[in-house]
Amino acid sequence: MRGRVSGRRRAAVVIALALGGSGALAPPALGSSGAPAGAATVAAFTEPAQLAHEVTLPTGDRVTVRPDGGTSFAQPAERKAFQTYQLDGGHRYVIPSDAAPFLGRLDRSLFDVTALATAEGGKIPLELTFPAGVTPSALPGITLTSASGPTATGYLTPESAPAFGAELHRRIAADVAAGRSAGSSALPATIRRAGAPGEEQTVQPHFPMRILEVRLTDLQGNQVNGRVSLVNIDSAAKLLRHVDVDGVTRIAVPEGRYAASAIFSDRNAAGDLTAVRTSWVEGFVVDASPGVKTLTVEEKKATAEVKVAAPKGAKEDMVSSSFYREDPTGRGFASGVIFRGVPQYVAPVPRPDRGLLHYVLQWGGKAPGSEVRHDRVDLSFSTEGLPADPSFTTPESELATVLDRMYSDPADTVPVALENGPVDPVILRHGLGADGFYLPAPGVRTVYLGTSHTTEWLQYEMKGSTRQLMTADPHTFRPGTTTTVDWSRGPLSAGLGHWTREASCYACASGNTVSLAVPVLRDSVPDHTAVHLFYSPRTHYSLYWNDKQVFDEDGAYGAVISVPKAPATLRGVVDVDRSAMPGVSQATRLRTELTVQYDPNASGPPLPAPHTCRATDPSQPCRILGALTVDYRLESDLATTSHSPLQVLGLHVGHVGYSGAGAHSPITSATVSVSFDKGVTWKPAPVAGLFGEYVAMWRNPPEAAGTSPALKVTARDQAGNAITQTIENAYTIGR
Repeated sequence: MRGRVSGRRRAAVVIALALGGSGALAPPALGSSGAPAGAATVAAFTEPAQLAHEVTLPTGDRVTVRPDGGTSFAQPAERKAFQTYQLDGGHRYVIPSDAAPFLGRLDRSLFDVTALATAEGGKIPLELTFPAGVTPSALPGITLTSASGPTATGYLTPESAPAFGAELHRRIAADVAAGRSAGSSALPATIRRAGAPGEEQTVQPHFPMRILEVRLTDLQGNQVNGRVSLVNIDSAAKLLRHVDVDGVTRIAVPEGRYAASAIFSDRNAAGDLTAVRTSWVEGFVVDASPGVKTLTVEEKKATAEVKVAAPKGAKEDMVSSSFYREDPTGRGFASGVIFRGVPQYVAPVPRPDRGLLHYVLQWGGKAPGSEVRHDRVDLSFSTEGLPADPSFTTPESELATVLDRMYSDPADTVPVALENGPVDPVILRHGLGADGFYLPAPGVRTVYLGTSHTTEWLQYEMKGSTRQLMTADPHTFRPGTTTTVDWSRGPLSAGLGHWTREASCYACASGNTVSLAVPVLRDSVPDHTAVHLFYSPRTHYSLYWNDKQVFDEDGAYGAVISVPKAPATLRGVVDVDRSAMPGVSQATRLRTELTVQYDPNASGPPLPAPHTCRATDPSQPCRILGALTVDYRLESDLATTSHSPLQVLGLHVGHVGYSGAGAHSPITSATVSVSFDKGVTWKPAPVAGLFGEYVAMWRNPPEAAGTSPALKVTARDQAGNAITQTIENAYTIGR
């Protein structure tokens, strides 16, 4: 099964895709805790119990909504499409193709996935308004709970919504079969989400206003229903709006020049999609002349077929088109359409002389033999304006090869999703970014990434049962090169890493404030950090200032404290319990203890942009503390299971880093101990190496086959910074 992910900021990653950017998916929530004199708590790093929500649309389609605004949903069936849009980072809307012809009667609030994510139990409360004199009656899938005159209340559930979606498709098929435009046989009632606020007005009232009549026409020139994205291209502050068109719609707009777009769907006699078309109107003028202005977006102008000549003989299985129209300041709208199995057409539009019309096409396809090897080709292209001949190709010489190796817990049998998204500066501002595919794990996927549009791609992994998102920085993939990337390679640990894109500094000092936090889960790659979207582990964090406890709190993984301006030793201890999470039999309990030397008079490396400092004194620079990190290279199979009697573990010990900045005190020692009896006794392992690069070896006794040993690792540097990590059930010994 394939999923598609889009987001504004990639998990404060994503996120940017967010979804662009890098770091944690959501900023740590603020908390408080008592502290003895000499140091006081400013804030706590906490991870909410649930960061993402599964939403069922009124048509029965399922969408996952992340806190960064990103969305992902199961692979659309053949000849199905979704329209997506949002305004300036506001609420995200996802409209299935079978709902689009009924917009107006179906209020946009029904497709506000940002708001639907808060619905209890996935139930969608409804308000229905029938014509005067019509007795309210239920539609398929809708349960009515009350009625008064022409109005009624009711609800849809995740179980009943598919029946309502089927009813919409049935009505579309009947319209087309009778020679009418899809959606012509209007629904018997106007339906909106109960309690939804009225449409947000983005028009400033001090501008002179004129009445604008908005129309949509199909290939035959008939009026149809749908949605128009509208922006004042001189200043989006004057007007930036998505307009639902039900027949003829009139709105008040300021004078000025406008750009408008709409997405149309062609259908066969069965009501199934046969084509998707995006049409545009550029430079439409609303002036002071008397009378109503009429803006008509015509489907027949969308005549240029989008074509992709894919290398490697790949067979298309998903296409997404994203359109961005901005004013000169960068404000504007993002709209897109995700589809498969049908051709796409766009209306040719020259590069505008005012603002930006940016088009991004992302194409994905299966390479021959992918049913066994899961090989893929992912391409992206971009244009300024919409060309008269939107034909794209990426020759094989411009492909970069990535071998993605997905490691998996033996207890987790749910497929894993690996997402790919091109890094594009306009996407980073607005979203609608990446897409990915579910495949069995453990496993290896070869993906060929196109470099015609950008050599920077964002990858991240959605784990199976745990539903954790293993985030990563965007990376540059050069044509003709091969890169191997390990995902969720164990032993997993709680610890710091190295980031290059917009991360929150976990170990920094600024003036009289200090932050020290330990991300609750990471793998063997320095910029990989897990964010738990649905199931969060239990955590506890304690912070000591010269051996005096100044913070102690459940649910936290770090703290920001105000401190005296005097040298001190900080010690942060995080305990992570993953034992109750589904699909977890390895790295069940983690403990990381960081000892960090603090000297307000010493000049540590400054935190570079674009990273953010949680320890913030506006009058002082933010400087990175010398917290240690450990990257593991355990010799095992993709299930983190060892079948060798002699176990080998590689260690790289370093310091937390941000865009190459960090402490450089020489690493002086590292030790490794192994426990085969769940921590009752520990056996030291021989360790060889120098200056942060070490190899440890020990024997896996035959009688321990089928069990999972624990590991304890320590390291120190010359400045007195230290780390101790204990990993329960670190790996499995094969039978």
